[in-house]
Amino acid sequence: MGLLVLALASWLGLALASEGATNGSRLCQEAPAWQINGSSPMAEAAGQVTVVALLKPRHFGCLGGLRQRLSRQGMADVRYMIVNEQAPLSRAMFGELQRQAPPGVPVFQQQPQEPDVWQLLGGDKDDFLVYDRCGRLAFHIQLPYSFLHFPYVESAIRFTHSKDYCGNCSLYPNSTHEVWCRGASSPAGKREPSGDHRAAAHAHHHHGDHSQPHPKGQKQEGRDP
Repeated sequence: MGLLVLALASWLGLALASEGATNGSRLCQEAPAWQINGSSPMAEAAGQVTVVALLKPRHFGCLGGLRQRLSRQGMADVRYMIVNEQAPLSRAMFGELQRQAPPGVPVFQQQPQEPDVWQLLGGDKDDFLVYDRCGRLAFHIQLPYSFLHFPYVESAIRFTHSKDYCGNCSLYPNSTHEVWCRGASSPAGKREPSGDHRAAAHAHHHHGDHSQPHPKGQKQEGRDP
């Protein structure tokens, strides 16, 4: 069902065309180096699908439910982490964020003197970034598609867990040497994928309901303040 949702999103044109060269160029690239309080949360990402959520408390319950559901279905090895924003009001809410976070999901608090991680990742509130087993950005789902009552974030995680989206990652059992999201003939300079892969790419490209995965690179208006 999840892949069908991604395919529909692809057909509707929700993901292949990158809105910005900077954001689009991050697809299938390793995450930029970032640290919080001296730790490097992505340093141990090799070999596991990693989900970085830029969230506020209201979505934590849904995230816990998603994590449990995928874990029961054989995806217990997916790593999740939450990064709180750097603004003073958000820092003041850090204790509440930790209390509401699902058990075992770390919440990282940025400090004013540190580089802004959200900015480094090209993200914004309620974004989900899904990295493959080789630490490369496979999906960046933004509002309104990142709301977890939609199926897109879940579909992106499922797809990235089972498929070598970017290609040539030996950490996948059936890795392919074809690089799906790079090549010629697509508007964003990416090879046009087919079938389920295209679906994943499309959902991945839009912001929004925590359910619609789309390539990281779209900035949509109408995002909640």
